[in-house]
Amino acid sequence: EFLDKAVDAGLAHLKQLDQAIGKYCSYLHIANDMGDLRGITIGPDLWRKIYKPHYKRLFHEWHKITPMKVNLHTCGCMVDILGDLVECGVDIYNPVQISARGMQPAVLKEKFGSNLIFHGGAFDAVHLPKHVAPDLVYDTVKANIRTLSRGGGYIFAGVHNLPGDMSETHLEA
Repeated sequence: EFLDKAVDAGLAHLKQLDQAIGKYCSYLHIANDMGDLRGITIGPDLWRKIYKPHYKRLFHEWHKITPMKVNLHTCGCMVDILGDLVECGVDIYNPVQISARGMQPAVLKEKFGSNLIFHGGAFDAVHLPKHVAPDLVYDTVKANIRTLSRGGGYIFAGVHNLPGDMSETHLEA
C-alpha cells in the first residue's frame, strides 16, 4: 500500500516537473540504491516480488506523461535485475559500478547495450585505487569508454565521485 502511494505521489510530481521543465530536459535522474558489491541487497527474487510491479507502473506511466527518459541511479551489482529494469522502462542506467560482481563493461554492453544507455563506468576508485600506475588508469578508462560507447548509448562519467585523496596523475590519466 505504501509503495502504491509512493508511485502515485511520484507520478503527480512528475506531471508538475514536465509542465515546468519538460521542454528543456532530455531525462530525469532518480536514485534508489538497491545493491552492494555482491548483488541486490534483498535478493533478486524478493526484489521482483516487492518492488518490480511498482517500478513497472511508475516508469510505464512516466513514459506516457513525458518524453523525458528515466535515468535510474542504483549502486552495486545490478546485473541480476538489469533485464527487469529494462522491462520496467528504465532508459539510462547509472553508475555502472564496474568493481561489483558481474558488472564488467563488455558483459553489460553485450547483454543490455541495445536496450540501455549506460551513464558512468569509466573510472572506479575501488577498481583503480591510488597505488595503481597512471598508465593502467589511462588504459582502463580508455577501454571502458570504448566498450560502453560502442554503437552509441553512453554518457561519460566515473562510477562515483572522485575521491578527495585521488592523485593528480590519476586525475590526468
